[in-house]
Amino acid sequence: MTSQPVPNLASLYPELGQDGTLQIVLQKAVHQAGYRFDVLPERAPGWKRSGARADSGNRTTSTHLGIQDRCFGMSFWERGVAMAKGTTTSLDEAAMATGVWQSGANLEDLRSACQFVHYGPLAEAHERGTAVETMWMIYRQTAAPHVDHDLIEAAYAQPQLRALFPFHSHRSLNFSRCTGFPYTNDVPVVTPVDGKYRVTWWKTRSPHGPADIGETDNPRDAVALVVAHLPPECGPAVPGTADDLDKSDST
Repeated sequence: MTSQPVPNLASLYPELGQDGTLQIVLQKAVHQAGYRFDVLPERAPGWKRSGARADSGNRTTSTHLGIQDRCFGMSFWERGVAMAKGTTTSLDEAAMATGVWQSGANLEDLRSACQFVHYGPLAEAHERGTAVETMWMIYRQTAAPHVDHDLIEAAYAQPQLRALFPFHSHRSLNFSRCTGFPYTNDVPVVTPVDGKYRVTWWKTRSPHGPADIGETDNPRDAVALVVAHLPPECGPAVPGTADDLDKSDST
């Protein structure tokens, strides 16, 4: 197999020169824009030259260079949630967007300052604090083929599950005690398989493995099994990540 040629980033990004990195040039541009936080290299070794990030408190802005065309691809995170994204050909615009987001701007102000940034209703719900309700509404209304609507309605009918953040992994319906990624994994998972419903713990959620909690003929009984195996004090889902919950539980 013939290997693909390594792209010449310097031809697309003269700012880099032959040996520069995105982290170095973005750091300089951020400072020139009037911001005084650090820009760091992307963690993955393969992105050492073409990826950079800024972390401050609960927020992260990640930037990656396009390799076929000049493009700064950006994603804006808060407490484990991808809140917005966008692409621009301008290093100065990328620096400005990084600074605006890391300084605490809300979504509307970020979009107003940086027209290339876009976001959706779920991000707005996270900002309002209504992510759980919005995610349930999305699943109840979607026509996506991987969503079992009978299972969604059965789970939604249970107040304890309705208070958790629902998400799908392939065809499995999961429930999290937090709204950001990584999600919690201590609530049972339901997977529709060949007309039945397999209830497993998260680590054994494969539809081909043993049903270590049980298998039912209908979604209502599957949901009852989930409720019966909820962890103690499984309250409403909270903003943040599973790591945040672990820290709060240890204090």
